[in-house]
Amino acid sequence: MLDERAPADVTERLLRRFLMLCESPRTRRRVLTLVRGSVSNQRAGRRFYALVNRAVLSPVARTTRMEVPAVRLELLASQLIGLAMLRYVLEVEPIASLDQEALVTLMAPSVRAALTGPHSPRPSQVCACRAPTVALVPW
Repeated sequence: MLDERAPADVTERLLRRFLMLCESPRTRRRVLTLVRGSVSNQRAGRRFYALVNRAVLSPVARTTRMEVPAVRLELLASQLIGLAMLRYVLEVEPIASLDQEALVTLMAPSVRAALTGPHSPRPSQVCACRAPTVALVPW
C-alpha cells in the first residue's frame, strides 16, 4: 500500500513522466496521434491506454513498490488521458500553455486523491503493476 508520505512524490513523478511522454520529440508524434485517434477510434483509444499503462503507470508503480487497486489506476489513467486531450488536442487555455511545473502542482492533488482516496475496492482488484510484465488492458 502507498506510504502516507509517498503520494506527493509519486503523483508528481507520474505527472512529469506523462508530460515528458507527450512532449518529448521522440514520442510526441506517436502519443498525440493516439490521443487524437482515440476520440473516434476505439482501437486507438485502447492503444493509448496501453501506452500510458506501459510507459507511465507500471514503471512508476514498480520503482516505488506501490500496490494500488486497479480501479484507482483506471481513475488515474482517465485523468491523464483527459489532460492530454485538453492540453494537446483541444488546446484549451490556460491548460495548453500552462508551465509544466504549474500544471503538475495543480493536478497532483486530484491524482493523489485517485490513488489514495477513502474507499478501497476488494483486495482481489489490486493491479499487477509490480509484476515483471505489463498489466493487461481489460478490453
